[in-house]
Amino acid sequence: MDVWLLIFYIFIIGAIPGFLSSWLGIGGCFLRIPMLMALLGLSIKYAYGVNMAVIALSTFPGVLAHYRMGHIYSKGAIVASLAASAGVLAGSMVAIYLPVFILKIIFGMACLFIGIYMIYKAIKTKGITPPRVTIHEVESLPHGWSFGALMFAAGIATGLCGFGGGIYYVPVLTAFTYPMHIAIGTSSLMMIPTAGVGAVNLALHGYTNLLYIAGIGLVTLVFTWLGARATKSVKAWMLRAVFGGLIGAIGIGVAIGWI
Repeated sequence: MDVWLLIFYIFIIGAIPGFLSSWLGIGGCFLRIPMLMALLGLSIKYAYGVNMAVIALSTFPGVLAHYRMGHIYSKGAIVASLAASAGVLAGSMVAIYLPVFILKIIFGMACLFIGIYMIYKAIKTKGITPPRVTIHEVESLPHGWSFGALMFAAGIATGLCGFGGGIYYVPVLTAFTYPMHIAIGTSSLMMIPTAGVGAVNLALHGYTNLLYIAGIGLVTLVFTWLGARATKSVKAWMLRAVFGGLIGAIGIGVAIGWI
């Protein structure tokens, strides 16, 4: 591959998913994984390893921006991160031994169903949900045993699909009445430890590429910060709609073999 073309691919793989990751709180994995496969020719297991490492190393600027804007509920983030990290470890161990075609089907169907759910939520809450709610406007949010149990399950699904986890964490958080902007910020924080666990596990089994991780990670650092800043001016129902539409489209593409 031409070196300039490779640099361009690394840039867009970092920039586009990086911006979307902190704008939507989903890690950008639903887009980054197919881009790694289509543009750089990585197998899905290598794409899983690179994606998780990039998320773990480059999400901090976006998380810091969300924290300053009051989008992170600390108690929920701690419980969810511990539970989901355990789930990711279990899920990623299973993914290592599954055939590639099964992983693609799991990835695609997960994207499709989550996309449908979030579009439904967007339609249901349009005109009802406040445009933006911060932690300063709520007294307490769920962070108990049932919350932790569902986050453990979300972690298992995350490990199986090679995601950073936000694709599952955001719907779980909103299901537990977390306002959308707080769900996005809390999910972004969770992805640092949970994606880190998955990345280390995959790297120990040989599924990693340090060059791609470094290049894509540096670009992602900048664009995660830009994406987090952009959430402040976007209404909650609109975030849900964009989230659902993008994930659904990507899921169909992977499941039927377009990507």
